[in-house]
Amino acid sequence: MFRAGFSSRVITPRVGQEIPGLFSRRVSTGVHDDLFVRAAVLDDGTECVALVQVDAIAAPERLVRRARRGAARRCGIRGANCMIAATHTHSGGPVADVFLSEPDEMYIDLVADQAAEAIAEAYGTRGPALLGTERADAPGLAFNRRFKMKDGSQQTHPGKLHPDITEPAGPANPGVTVAGLCDPADWRPLGCVVHFACHGTHMNGVKYSADYFKWVVDTLQGTYGPEFGVVCLNGACGDVTQVDNQNGRPLEIGPFWAERTGRGVAGAALTALARMDWRKGATVAADAVKVGAQVRASTTAERKAARALLKRTKVTAGDVETVYARELLEVDKMRRQRPARRLEVMGVRLGNALFWGVPAEFFQAFAAEVGAESPFKHTCCVELANGYNGYVCTPESFNGGGYEIRTARSSFLEPGAGARISRTAKRLAVKMYAVGKVRRRECGGNLVWPKFEDNEVLDGIRQITEGSE
Repeated sequence: MFRAGFSSRVITPRVGQEIPGLFSRRVSTGVHDDLFVRAAVLDDGTECVALVQVDAIAAPERLVRRARRGAARRCGIRGANCMIAATHTHSGGPVADVFLSEPDEMYIDLVADQAAEAIAEAYGTRGPALLGTERADAPGLAFNRRFKMKDGSQQTHPGKLHPDITEPAGPANPGVTVAGLCDPADWRPLGCVVHFACHGTHMNGVKYSADYFKWVVDTLQGTYGPEFGVVCLNGACGDVTQVDNQNGRPLEIGPFWAERTGRGVAGAALTALARMDWRKGATVAADAVKVGAQVRASTTAERKAARALLKRTKVTAGDVETVYARELLEVDKMRRQRPARRLEVMGVRLGNALFWGVPAEFFQAFAAEVGAESPFKHTCCVELANGYNGYVCTPESFNGGGYEIRTARSSFLEPGAGARISRTAKRLAVKMYAVGKVRRRECGGNLVWPKFEDNEVLDGIRQITEGSE
């Protein structure tokens, strides 16, 4: 019996704590909308997996380890079967030490414990379900923010209608992929997992907000009811935002644009759910592979210049060079303490769809490459899953320039890390597809349809059919 359950918990911090995500240190002055952890647990009778949305800029390893241990203790689900992914809202609580922001360890523990509680409750409320997977597009909402310029360089957000733009330096993905669950008794929709790739940088103020994900959830629950479970997973959006630099309209920042993106994503999700093919006997699985990556090295000259700048100039957000000078020295300290990282590349299979996670801000080109070679019908890269290791950029970006490649605690891995992660993800996809086919010839399950039992209508159809013959 395939079963599924959903749950959520509020994780809004107290007002007055930091909001990480920009160069400046922001202190919250209020709450625009609550932050949540949202969990979906799917169980095929043999394997049980959990997918968890965390409304935060990142989900550091400490948070993930504590949440997994807590979930295993509370309900017995294997911690390794839990994918815990941040939405990357830039209006969330203090979980990251980047630029001028510092984490709050007590808040990190609170989020981890609430995630474990949500997993346990979703596990405890599992009920019979049919699984379906489908995709619909939501064009005009997400754009690559990096551009090739006339001088051969690459720039991040060069400015609206910049005359030196030649073309985007990478792709965006308009696809909204949905894994839906419905009740096999009455075909009532129970909930869904929604995947879309776009930075959570719409709000960017001094009030807590889940960003556009709030409106995704509100729209779906407004259609199917408040008990309809929703888990939003952000895709590879390391270089993808809502800002259209090739459009002269105002900068897409604020509640209007957050709602616009959220409603648009939810509209595509509703389309996917409406044309969903439902299956019984689907299977689920989880697997993971560790990938090694070196912390980026700086030169003696770079460190000397950074120390000289900081000696004569105070670190302020108004002078980003002072911020980057401090960040370079922080990364050097990280490298001396721990020169290499072990990144968890995790796969969660739901029927004929694969959600694979990377613990970093991943460039969309890598995700597209993995998706093109994956044997699954739907292959979705989930960034900032099960950890945080800064940006993972393409080799071309390191040669071209731009914000994302600058050495900082937000970007500290060696340039070759992305290619290594992509190769690993491709192998993981092939392996998980093969194992799924062994477990069941059609790992997506068997198609089922509701029975139509209005005898008068059926008699009329028969009469028409027989008369036409």
